[in-house]
Amino acid sequence: MRRSIPFFAIGLLLLTACCGLASSPSVTVLDLNKLPFFLGREYFVLRSARAQMIVQADRADLGPGLTWMLFDVQDARQSVRKEGAFNFIPGEGFGHSALVVKLGQFPFTALGHRTETRWTISDGIPAVEAVWWAGGIRVTERLSAWANAGAFRRSIRLEGAHLVGPETVSLRLELPPGECERVGGILLQNGRGARLALGVLGRESSSFRSLNFSHRSAEAPLTPSLSPLRGEGVRRTGEGSHRGDVRVSGSENSHASNPSQSCGIEIGPVSVLPGQAVSLETVLVVQIPAGDQKSLLEQAEGLVRSGATAETAATRDEWSASSVVITGDQTVQGIFDKARFGLPGMIADDGTMDAGIFEYGAQWVRDTSCTVLGALHAGHIEITRAALQRVLTKMINREGATMIANAFEKPDLEQFDQMGELLHVLRAWRDWTGDDSLIREHRELLLALIERPLRPEFRDETGMVHNRREFWERTFTDAYELAYQTYVILGLREAAELAPSLGAVDRAERWRAEADKMLRAVLSHPTRSLTDQGRLIKRRKVTGQIADQPDGFKGFQPDVPLNTEQHHLLLPDASMALPIALGVVDPRSELARRTLDDLEQLWNTRWSDGGYDRYHTSTQPDQPGPWPFATTFILRAQHDAGLYDRSRRSLEWLDTCQGGRAGFWLEEIPSVRSLSKSCGLVCWTSGEIALFVVRHYLGVRFGERGQVRIRPALYPGSPPVKADLRFRQSRLRLEIDGSGPVKVALLNGQAAELSRAGEVCLPLDFAGGTVVIRCAER
Repeated sequence: MRRSIPFFAIGLLLLTACCGLASSPSVTVLDLNKLPFFLGREYFVLRSARAQMIVQADRADLGPGLTWMLFDVQDARQSVRKEGAFNFIPGEGFGHSALVVKLGQFPFTALGHRTETRWTISDGIPAVEAVWWAGGIRVTERLSAWANAGAFRRSIRLEGAHLVGPETVSLRLELPPGECERVGGILLQNGRGARLALGVLGRESSSFRSLNFSHRSAEAPLTPSLSPLRGEGVRRTGEGSHRGDVRVSGSENSHASNPSQSCGIEIGPVSVLPGQAVSLETVLVVQIPAGDQKSLLEQAEGLVRSGATAETAATRDEWSASSVVITGDQTVQGIFDKARFGLPGMIADDGTMDAGIFEYGAQWVRDTSCTVLGALHAGHIEITRAALQRVLTKMINREGATMIANAFEKPDLEQFDQMGELLHVLRAWRDWTGDDSLIREHRELLLALIERPLRPEFRDETGMVHNRREFWERTFTDAYELAYQTYVILGLREAAELAPSLGAVDRAERWRAEADKMLRAVLSHPTRSLTDQGRLIKRRKVTGQIADQPDGFKGFQPDVPLNTEQHHLLLPDASMALPIALGVVDPRSELARRTLDDLEQLWNTRWSDGGYDRYHTSTQPDQPGPWPFATTFILRAQHDAGLYDRSRRSLEWLDTCQGGRAGFWLEEIPSVRSLSKSCGLVCWTSGEIALFVVRHYLGVRFGERGQVRIRPALYPGSPPVKADLRFRQSRLRLEIDGSGPVKVALLNGQAAELSRAGEVCLPLDFAGGTVVIRCAER
């Protein structure tokens, strides 16, 4: 008989090879769990106050298929590596965060390739759902966050979906090592940097009897033996209410004698009947920074006693205020929901955001601006304002220079796009909220920011800015970068529109003139335009030569194209789509079409499963592979250009690529072995997705003085779409019956104005209401 290879062993062999660890004789499961990229691995993100929970869902069997890590979202540096998590155990990792279901003396955890994970809605609140099997029992876990409580809910449902007769199970939930104590019905843990409290909702301390905490050393197996206790708190569905048996390990007011030991709550025995279900809910309270134990205990006891009904209602209200899109097009519906569900988990209440989780641990003006531009379009007004406030108070200096990776670079290495990205989101903020107080409050700083790229040391007689740093942060010889010109043009135009709020009406005409001069140089300068053969180009040296070589720039890893190959090209580059996506270049022009045709060279360059690289793969110094957020630049340009077949392909790839199922996209999908160790999660992509759906697909934009102008661009043959968008102090509700040009539009039941371009033009004083749009294809 042929001997089968365990799935775990297959996964280990495949992943050590793909992650560049095959040559290491001492590779461990923990090494693989610590990798940001792993075949089939997805991440979901939840946040409650300062506590950020990143849920890791694995398809390969490297241990429990569903685990989580805890971080302080206000400390961007902590999440640079998984080892920084509050619940990471050296030598073991974070596998203890998994639910254990013990059936017939065997401790089951979620088996990766037999576990289905997704976003869902529970009690009106987004939740991460995992469905897996413990023998014939179907286990459904749902993890969700209460908005401002610093607490997470874990709902557990055990269904006898494939049982022949009644079975008895036990459950175990653990906390990481630290000083543990049981007070009443709450398990407290004083760990590294945070205090944790664990309890079962709806259970008062009196319902626990003769409890003795069990402890497990970090070296012990993940699932220790469980000791029986009796109690209450389990709910059965299928034949009415049920008072089940619950066991919890621990003794009243006991302490862990060894801080390296884990401690946990054990629940059981619980009887599960064929075709029926048993449910319970637990609460994890996270106190950051670790503070007064009494207040933590009081909070946990209050949640357990009340069942967190007030916290659930408050969180439901917060989510009901965000923007919603409803359509039979499941790709559009699903990807928008995944983006809007995840965005609040990425940004702290004080505006802090790690631009690259598990990779950078740093902040950029560009990443924060582009991420919260999407959050704004998803209706997350409060975190958008917080992030803008942080940028304006901590990430721009008095000279108008902008922060790059937590620092300010010397002038020759500045990123000129950051001015335009920030002005663009500030303009959008004013338009969507009607609030210009941030702009007025930070007038002097913003004026310095706007004027900085116009200074003579950054420009020459062409009117364009130039320096050695390019958009993707490589350093070359001095040149004009298309993305920089694009965002400076955009920023100057936005500044002119915001001139009254900036108290700079006298500068508006000059800013528009400078933007026009720069655009003319980009398109038609006789020797240094950023066009060639009827298409846009990324970069031209100040000498006039097209920059299409890496100028001696070296690769960072031995297996990347810039080190392994002798011949390289810079062009094409995904940033060439930005002028089209932002409307700086007419998206329906021949120039735009030829540029987008040129960018097709980046699709499937050295792989076959889709996605665009950020630039010609031959010149990649560190991260070759399809880039989701570079793909979103091209997606937006394709859609506005009317290339719906390409746009749809890009959108469907983003929805289904690794990261797309959870809506938390990797910076790139690795195509060399060295990259798996440093491939992070980029918040920017989620912002781009939300922006695409509202601005480009629904077609909601703003003209001068904040006038709402709507021109939907649904995919041909699209089913009807409804949207309920957060708008100023009210809502903008859309009903679009299908694809095609606008034929008739009604505003609150009355005929709405249509422009010659086919836009629905709402009155300048529009404060909210319903717009019904009938399109020509219906």
